Amino acid sequence: MGVFIAEIAVLLIVLGAVAYPLLGAAAPVSSPELIENDLSDLLYRKEALYTALKDLEFDMRTGKIDQEDYDVMKKSLEAEAIGILGMIDATAKGENPGSDEKKSEKKKGKFCPECGSKVEKSHKFCPECANKL
Repeated sequence: MGVFIAEIAVLLIVLGAVAYPLLGAAAPVSSPELIENDLSDLLYRKEALYTALKDLEFDMRTGKIDQEDYDVMKKSLEAEAIGILGMIDATAKGENPGSDEKKSEKKKGKFCPECGSKVEKSHKFCPECANKL
């Protein structure tokens, strides 16, 4: 009987040790981690824009789009990339560019990262290339 009680006690201790992290409160995210997350998101968006610019140039060279469309899309992608680079610089300096980003996004609209065509906020897929947004 004494062995049975000891086994139950050990089982309860092990269950408590396993359940403690699951039941504990999550640690709050510190400010440097938030800045790091914002920065990594901006860097990802920058790379997506660079890829879209390369794809756009390739499409123009292969004849998929004409020069006029290429110029319009390239100009909009470059403007968005410049904005992202400015936000990256501001985030690296410790500033919060989030409010400026929202304003510029409303003015410029939303563009597909794959082909650069303008899409509505309600779209889930690009109407030109069917890329998931």
